[in-house]
Amino acid sequence: MKMNKKGFTLIELLIVVAIIAILAAIAIPQFSSYRIRGYNSAATADLRNARTAEEAFFSDWQVYSSSVLATGAPGVGDVIQNNTPVPQVTIAVNGISGTAPSAATTFNTGVSQNVGLVLNTSVLGGSFTGGAKNGAGDRCFGMDSDFTPIYWINGPVGSIMANTGVPVALASTVTSDLAGKGGVLPCLGTAPATVVWAAL
Repeated sequence: MKMNKKGFTLIELLIVVAIIAILAAIAIPQFSSYRIRGYNSAATADLRNARTAEEAFFSDWQVYSSSVLATGAPGVGDVIQNNTPVPQVTIAVNGISGTAPSAATTFNTGVSQNVGLVLNTSVLGGSFTGGAKNGAGDRCFGMDSDFTPIYWINGPVGSIMANTGVPVALASTVTSDLAGKGGVLPCLGTAPATVVWAAL
């Protein structure tokens, strides 16, 4: 009895390998894009959580807190990250205005892994701006206490938000403190005059 053994030819195997290579060439860039979008979403979520914490704090004390690590004093805040085992970041306030709470008063806002968060306040703490960027993301996100939109500007992959990357907070203005302003490193575009924060 004669057995007929058949297999795949070399051409058929090469065609299958070529199809797999084409599918991989399409899928890998899409996967990278999805990952970056996920990193950007983590930064916006942290920014929204910080806004909620700031507004809750304001409802108690009629003043906002900055992310200055030592005192929470008004002005440009420090970059806070979740690079310690403690998942919450404590932000303290120290005498921003005559009726401000004591230094013992704090609030917590969560910061995701690899995200840098900055909270700036105006001179008397009556207004704030904030910014966040995930080191693996490609956008910096900002907010202003006087307006509801989240703003964004392109930023380099591989660096977190710098405290100089968030425009200073001004007491209630007609326009947003972020609208129409160029970013500062690490959220600086190639043309600072034309690359500005845009509403999400």
